[in-house]
Amino acid sequence: MAELLIYIVPAFAGIIGSRYLSRLANFCLMVAVFQFDVAILFGQLRTAVFTLYTVICIIPALAGIVGDRYLSKCKYDLQIASRYFLIGKLANALLIIAVFYVGGVLLAFPNRGKFIPLLFLEVIFVSAGSLIPPLVFILVAIVAYRLGQHWQV
Repeated sequence: MAELLIYIVPAFAGIIGSRYLSRLANFCLMVAVFQFDVAILFGQLRTAVFTLYTVICIIPALAGIVGDRYLSKCKYDLQIASRYFLIGKLANALLIIAVFYVGGVLLAFPNRGKFIPLLFLEVIFVSAGSLIPPLVFILVAIVAYRLGQHWQV
């Protein structure tokens, strides 16, 4: 039953949030609800803010939201093979990856006592199961956003 509470409540918040929020903002909402839900279930409300998912998920997504506001103004496009990509969207994706990388390396530093720029994911995540919540929330954010464009209330 606890597994349902951990995943269903954030996914439900994401489905409702997809009507009003962008995909990245919706992802932030779901991860924040997930952290709050886990903190309540385990009784650790004081540590809910400074967890792995804040550094790895929420901070890069917030950087992407802010970056999109300023980088989307660049309307130049880049042709790769037969597809065209907007430079602003590509720069925003690189910004999100860079913030994720720096946050991951800095989060791994206290555990090992040295910088591990290539293997930081092995230090941060206890198992591959730790990656499941962000992947589920990314999927919900994408699907709910596309379906939310067609819903009429």
